Amino acid sequence: MSPAVRIEVPAGGAASLEGTGLFEGMGDVPFSSTVAADGRLLVWVDRDDLADALSRLGGLGAVGLRTFEEAPRDWVAESAALRKAVAVGRYLLDPHDGALATRPAPGQRRLFLPAARAFGTGSHESTRLALRLLAAEDVRGRRVLDVGCGTGTLAFVASLEGAARAVALDLDVDAALATREQGRTNGVTRVDVFAGPLEALGRWARFDVIVANMIQEELAPLLSGLRKRLVRGGRLLVSGQLVERRGEWEALLRTNGLSPVRSMTENEWLGTASVSSDD
Repeated sequence: MSPAVRIEVPAGGAASLEGTGLFEGMGDVPFSSTVAADGRLLVWVDRDDLADALSRLGGLGAVGLRTFEEAPRDWVAESAALRKAVAVGRYLLDPHDGALATRPAPGQRRLFLPAARAFGTGSHESTRLALRLLAAEDVRGRRVLDVGCGTGTLAFVASLEGAARAVALDLDVDAALATREQGRTNGVTRVDVFAGPLEALGRWARFDVIVANMIQEELAPLLSGLRKRLVRGGRLLVSGQLVERRGEWEALLRTNGLSPVRSMTENEWLGTASVSSDD
């Protein structure tokens, strides 16, 4: 794709070009547009389409057009650079390394979680809720499973909190590879990583604690299988559900043999801890 060019239509002639008229008048020229606060119409096109776009705008009656070539920008990198380190309990989740790294406070354990892999860096409320739920459990000497592990943040914390075995599982092979890579980077080596569905763990695998940071639509179909992976009295710690759907979510948990015992909220997000009463 060629560099983008911004075409500015003066405010006086912009009103007649908004909506359907502009859409139809530009024909098959790919473009995006917006109206600035001062009333100017801003239209972006590829440089290769500039002559055609100017001709079509002129045909619509636009005059006084000005063009500006946009400097190429890496929006993903710029967004990542704005992310900040987040403290959750005794852990500092830092999306940056090197000169941009945040120095941990005394007693904090810093985890470097690259900003390019945003989910799991602590920038989202549901990640913080899952970590708070996990930190409230005594996982020392216990078996912990992180389902939908992303880059492994929850599995890392479980291992650092003394879990006898921490397992990270994700359907996405790239997520499993990222978890293994970030584990090495952070010096967390006692994490077993699997890619695939729950069955990838083996038929008889059982856990004392299962933690998952997933939205309701993703997690609800897994509840029965997760409950079967818990020992009697095992805990399921989940976040990523909506507070406004709390009743619906807790009913789903109970239907699948899980009894809610604790909940936490942050803004519109809900985290719950449930206990299994089944073998």
